[in-house]
Amino acid sequence: MLGVGIAAVVLLIFGAGILRLIGKIFFLALGVVMSAAFFAFKLICIFFGVLAALIFIVLRQLLPFAAKHLATAVPWAISALVAFGLTVYAFGRHLFHGDNAIEFLEKLIPPKEIPSRRTEFSLLLIELTDSIHEDILSRLEVQIELIREFFKPLSGGE
Repeated sequence: MLGVGIAAVVLLIFGAGILRLIGKIFFLALGVVMSAAFFAFKLICIFFGVLAALIFIVLRQLLPFAAKHLATAVPWAISALVAFGLTVYAFGRHLFHGDNAIEFLEKLIPPKEIPSRRTEFSLLLIELTDSIHEDILSRLEVQIELIREFFKPLSGGE
């Protein structure tokens, strides 16, 4: 019984030292892991910072280009969408009512000075898109003139 007591006391003394050593090793390893985690986090932050700077530089260079050409692209995109919608409508009339779709689309195009010959369907769609684009631009010019007339008294009578 005395041997077991002595063994327990020796184990407690050395056990506490061993636990303290294991604790130091654990906290040292935890410190290394935390340092590595902070380093990885800093690298990620630097990467996203550089990425944000690159995106900013690209947008700063791209924005004037886009603003310059956006005024031209938007009316053409609207014209193409309207022409597509009218084409779908014309073929719907052709399927459900028996009307001629090409004649319907030709009626939508305003007459030109040069009488147009019978052309292919794709050229008819291009001509329809062009006429819609001209109509949009003429309406925009009227609106711009109305806005200029509205703000003319504010500009000092110029």
